Amino acid sequence: MADLSKIEPLFREHYSFLCAIAYKVVEDEEVAKDIVQNFFLYCLDKMSTIEIHASFKSYAFRAVRNASLSYRKKSKKVDFNDELLRKKTANMASYSEQDVQEHETARDLVLWEIIGQMPEKRRHVFLLSNKEGLKYTEIAEQLDISVNTVKTHIKLSYEFLRRECQSLVRIMVLVGIWIGFY
Repeated sequence: MADLSKIEPLFREHYSFLCAIAYKVVEDEEVAKDIVQNFFLYCLDKMSTIEIHASFKSYAFRAVRNASLSYRKKSKKVDFNDELLRKKTANMASYSEQDVQEHETARDLVLWEIIGQMPEKRRHVFLLSNKEGLKYTEIAEQLDISVNTVKTHIKLSYEFLRRECQSLVRIMVLVGIWIGFY
């Protein structure tokens, strides 16, 4: 059986970026996700034999872009001489790890600020569940509340985050479009 511990951190770190690469080429969100997932399954299967000479991100970028182009070619939707398509994908490769890290850090700061706006008890239950990884029953025992109360707090937390993060997503998309990331 393949060792998930080697590939999981890479998946978590690069999944969104690679989905954006694939989406630029195939213009279908579900297909883009499938391409990226297939890439990681391939990596999981071949982890011991893959030789990466540059960074994993560069390797993954090329592999996902090529898989996406192959998909488009098979579905006869791409002109490989399309200058705009080559420029879009080449531009995305130029982003450094630091640029991506700065973007993620800014996003995380805003997310923590939004979480900080939750009522104290709800925030505490949410963090125990999502940050500490406690089960609903463990949270209920620890805080001396019912499991249904825990479920309600978690449900309301996610509703709050969805509502508040919609503006964050809009801003990220606009910034992404502005810098050519999406």
